[in-house]
Amino acid sequence: MSGSKHAMRGSSAPSISPDEIGWDPDDAPELGDSWFDGADHFVGDRLIRRGYRPGETERLVLPAELVERFKACGDDWPMRIEAALREWLDTNSDQGRPKA
Repeated sequence: MSGSKHAMRGSSAPSISPDEIGWDPDDAPELGDSWFDGADHFVGDRLIRRGYRPGETERLVLPAELVERFKACGDDWPMRIEAALREWLDTNSDQGRPKA
């Protein structure tokens, strides 16, 4: 490969040196599996799966039959379970509040 990446961009893009932006994009760290595990997965603007966030979630045991029914409707089943729980809390706001 001859020439710099900046020169290969084409004539319409201005060439910006690392000194001008304050860092060299080639020095960016590689993104490993742990980074991708924590990333949200989107298809277009639609959130398909939330990434793993330690300390921000709780584990919940649900009957297998219930989970299988959600799974049968697509890969976004955890998001749909969360949406169903939130909808229930919104319509039953008095019942879903913790007691003081």
